[in-house]
Amino acid sequence: MNLHKKEFKWAAIFFAATLAWMFFEKTMGWHSENIESHATYSLIYDILFIAIFTLAFVDKRKSIKPESFPFKKALKFGILLTILVTLISPIVQTVTHKFISPEFFPNIIELAVSNNILTQEEALAKFNLRNYILENLIGTFLFGLALSLVLSAIFKKNKQ
Repeated sequence: MNLHKKEFKWAAIFFAATLAWMFFEKTMGWHSENIESHATYSLIYDILFIAIFTLAFVDKRKSIKPESFPFKKALKFGILLTILVTLISPIVQTVTHKFISPEFFPNIIELAVSNNILTQEEALAKFNLRNYILENLIGTFLFGLALSLVLSAIFKKNKQ
């Protein structure tokens, strides 16, 4: 575990920051009275995702001795961080929708149905904890992998 201390540290930071973001979304009313803005403003979260991964890469690169962080090592770090963040995503979704904002699903279902975007049955199938966990697992993993590839190319540092 000590070998992957940075990965666990940044996964924990990611977990805390994501829960803080969920509180922020709720505070802004994006889970209730301003739910129609949720899809637009929740995209800002992607900036937070990118920022945390970038800071993690900076931190890891600074800790590498003797200043060697080749692409392969950077990518391995990014993939492990992605796996850890993906594994905690069901916990984040559960805490968010059971404790922070239990009104989110009923509100988003009502919005989708009242605006004739989805039928009641379609909305119930789409907006539920099980589906959100599944979508989040896939999205987090794919976004994390893509971001890890980009950041590995940017932050690689070979011995001179």
